[in-house]
Amino acid sequence: MIRRRGFSLIEITVVMLIMGLTITALLQMFDWSQVRYGEISRGWQKRAALAEIRLWLRDRIIHSEYEQINVTNLAKAVRLPSNFRIAKVKLRAHSDNTWFITLDYFDDRNRNKKPDARESDTRLFCFRGRAA
Repeated sequence: MIRRRGFSLIEITVVMLIMGLTITALLQMFDWSQVRYGEISRGWQKRAALAEIRLWLRDRIIHSEYEQINVTNLAKAVRLPSNFRIAKVKLRAHSDNTWFITLDYFDDRNRNKKPDARESDTRLFCFRGRAA
C-alpha cells in the first residue's frame, strides 16, 4: 500500500479560495467602517456648528443687534466644518419681543457651493429679547 504525503492541488486551491474570500470580506469591512466613521464625524461636526450658530444668534437677539444677523456675519463669527455652508438667514419679529429666525444651510458634498435638494436643510430658532 502506497501512503500519500502532503496535499493535493485541489485542496490547496480550495484553501486559497477560502483565504481570498476572507481577506476580501475583511478589506470591505475596513472600508465600510471608514465610511461610517466619516459620517459619524460629519454629523458630530454639524451638530456642534448648529449649537454655535444658536448661541451666536441668541446673543445678537439679547443685545438687540438685529442688523448684524446676516449670512456674512454669521459665517465669520462661527467655526463651520468644511463644506458646511449657510444659504440664508431670515429674521421675523413676533409679538412681545419674540423673534423667529429661519436658517437655511447645506452640506456641500459635491462642492458646487449651491444648495442641492439632497444637501440642504432648514432650522427654525425662536428667541426672546430682553424687555426694555
